[in-house]
Amino acid sequence: MRYLKYLFLIVVALAAVLLAIANRGPVTLRWLPEGVSVPGAEGIPTEVTLPIYIAIFLAVFLGILVGLVLEMLRETEHRKKERLYKKEAERLDAENRRLAAKAGEEDDDILGLTRS
Repeated sequence: MRYLKYLFLIVVALAAVLLAIANRGPVTLRWLPEGVSVPGAEGIPTEVTLPIYIAIFLAVFLGILVGLVLEMLRETEHRKKERLYKKEAERLDAENRRLAAKAGEEDDDILGLTRS
């Protein structure tokens, strides 16, 4: 199974390298449409030129990052409930042990009364 994982990672890395080699042309990314300006942000560049494969990798990375954050937020309620269930299970287990020990004591008392 470990070898399949490494094989898969090698194939993905090879595909990424081939994608990068095939898409080296520059692309300009703009933060704002042309002609639109934000007051007070005149010195901030609104566009960047970089190879298209970097833009693709950044888009994939940001998509994965956003997905991980959203999944973490979605699971927050489940993790909270799991902690509560674990506490309740520990409390019930302790109560079960206490009652089992108490039941053993009562048996001894009853047996003691019948023998005398």
